[in-house]
Amino acid sequence: MKAIRYAHVALLACTLGFSAAIASTDSPRCADTAHRQFDFFAGNWDAYDSAGKLLGHNRVEKAHDGCVLIEHWSGVEGESGTSLNIYDANRKVWNETWASSHGTLLTMEGGMRGTQMVMIGTHVEDDGRVALHRNIWTPMSDGVHQVWDYSLDGGQTWIVNYDGYLRPAKATR
Repeated sequence: MKAIRYAHVALLACTLGFSAAIASTDSPRCADTAHRQFDFFAGNWDAYDSAGKLLGHNRVEKAHDGCVLIEHWSGVEGESGTSLNIYDANRKVWNETWASSHGTLLTMEGGMRGTQMVMIGTHVEDDGRVALHRNIWTPMSDGVHQVWDYSLDGGQTWIVNYDGYLRPAKATR
């Protein structure tokens, strides 16, 4: 009887291992060029400002058969956030939903503009004003440059919220 249980456990382990191997490959539904546009954001990154000061750590992983990018941000001052990024093939638009330890929920949409991924969305500020938020990711030979800015006047002027240079992390996190 124990031999049969061990055989079932071994079979289950092999099956789960096989399933995990299948799950780590890209889904045929998400293998086209449009779904791969934002893959440059995936990685284990250290984030620095333009002067080289460490801002935080950002792990961005492909998930759900390569259809989704999940971002895990951890800033050096203790703030954190997570985003889900997916290409909506039916509408031909990229979507990011960001939630943070500041209680921020921001949904942005957009797509590639030249070599940059640009997404824009609105957020109601603490004082009730509606802010237009814009995130721009630019692939670089040694990482990614990300600028997150916002406008309180409908895009006439922009205020930088975050300007970071993502470089491959020096330590595994």
